[in-house]
Amino acid sequence: MKLLIIILTIIIIIYVYCYYIFPTEISILQTDLSNFNFNLLSSRQPIVISDFIQNPLEVINSWFNYNIINSNNDENNDWIHNNYKYLFINAYKDTEVIIYKAEITKINPKAEDNIIIIKLQKNQSLILPFKWKYYSTNINKWGIDDLITFSFGRVF
Repeated sequence: MKLLIIILTIIIIIYVYCYYIFPTEISILQTDLSNFNFNLLSSRQPIVISDFIQNPLEVINSWFNYNIINSNNDENNDWIHNNYKYLFINAYKDTEVIIYKAEITKINPKAEDNIIIIKLQKNQSLILPFKWKYYSTNINKWGIDDLITFSFGRVF
């Protein structure tokens, strides 16, 4: 029985560790609702959805119905560290979303770091992967978790 518990613990640790392996190259992916492919999510890159989504919660519930969904509309005047597996962002006004690559550290980017600015028009959306940092206003946000990010995402 002890051996089984040790093996399961090792498997869980390895599985959680895989969440913290981030891509070295950054690319911004773009798609629309009719061509959205769930394999895009496994790339762990930001995804811009070019369609104008009037009811984002309807899309979120249909795409992520087996996940834990949290509405998160806190306004913040600082960088926010995405602790959700995916953060679905929908602009309620024309805005810019400033993003920075995924890292384990919660240190904000410095002036010399390469940040990315994504312009969203009203009702356009962006899906931001786990541990990416972002800064924006005029957006609605929904955090989408699975059991691993729900359990460990806020700890590390």
